[in-house]
Amino acid sequence: MRRLPLCKLIVILSFVFIAIYLYTLRSHTGNLKDLKAYINTNLQSKDSVSSGLSTSRIVMSFVVCDSRFNESLNVIKSVLLFTKTPVYFVIFTDDKLRGLFNNTLQKWKTIVEGRLDFELQRIFFPEEHAEDWMNLFSKCAAQRLFIPKLIPHIDAMIYVDTDTLFLKPVDELWNIFTKFNTSQISAMAPEDDNPNVSWYPRFAKHPFYGKFGLNSGVMLMNLTRMRTFGWVDYITPIMLKWKLYIPWGDQDIINIIFHYHERAVYVLSCRYNYRSDQCMYGDACSDATEHGVFVLHGSRGIFHNGKQPAFQAIYRAISEYDVGTDPSRVLLNMDKYLSEAPPSNCGYVLLAQRAL
Repeated sequence: MRRLPLCKLIVILSFVFIAIYLYTLRSHTGNLKDLKAYINTNLQSKDSVSSGLSTSRIVMSFVVCDSRFNESLNVIKSVLLFTKTPVYFVIFTDDKLRGLFNNTLQKWKTIVEGRLDFELQRIFFPEEHAEDWMNLFSKCAAQRLFIPKLIPHIDAMIYVDTDTLFLKPVDELWNIFTKFNTSQISAMAPEDDNPNVSWYPRFAKHPFYGKFGLNSGVMLMNLTRMRTFGWVDYITPIMLKWKLYIPWGDQDIINIIFHYHERAVYVLSCRYNYRSDQCMYGDACSDATEHGVFVLHGSRGIFHNGKQPAFQAIYRAISEYDVGTDPSRVLLNMDKYLSEAPPSNCGYVLLAQRAL
């Protein structure tokens, strides 16, 4: 009997093995479409923030000690005013304020019926250099730097300073996580884009991100990736090396890290962190002018010191809002207070954007 040539025998056996493999694969997964779904699901579980962002709730966080309690409540009010998606707040605060937060937010949680939930975390710094951390910039503000290690049960969050107010639904900012590439662990807006105004190129004595530095008042944090990156391992050596030259504390440390890891940052539009620098000398954020201010940031005490009446007008309107009452009154008061404020470049911009 004639034997098949070796090469033909190999080809036939290959087809047989492939057929058996496909049959087995189909029997285990049902079909290739199900297999693809299974793979995608498991990949998402490894990095849920970047590949399968949950829209069932938005996670936000801030740090507050001493006198910023009322200001931080206005952050939450502004979110509830414009956002229908449930929001989960992770609040780092001292023992003095824990009871106040718990009493107030439990009441609000009942009123808004499923749109608000929260957890309270204690202020914690490593025992070594704890005093340095506690008083870096403003009291306990540096807590933000340690967040990736302190709440391992959270995959991602939007971190904000307590002097910020949301003027649109948070969902749009939350969805920016899905735009991250595989190297990006965080997102922030530039400090400025004008070398004549921006603080970092004029005064910084330490490395900073890009040409103008980053403002950390609004910071998207992919905590899963930050933990993999080894974020917390960087911060103490940087603080010890540069502590005499970092007047903005935690923000400066963030800038130093991203100076050396520029590809790890997704740069946000200035409309997501709109400060008086963007309007006091004229319109310096065209994206906000065209699409509206998303987050108003009252840095350097602007909500309280009378230097920018337009910022103060918006803060006042939100501060007067009682959770659960008619939110349209807030918008009416906002327009009223803006119209009554003394004329200013910021006033013109914010009045115009209210119509968007």
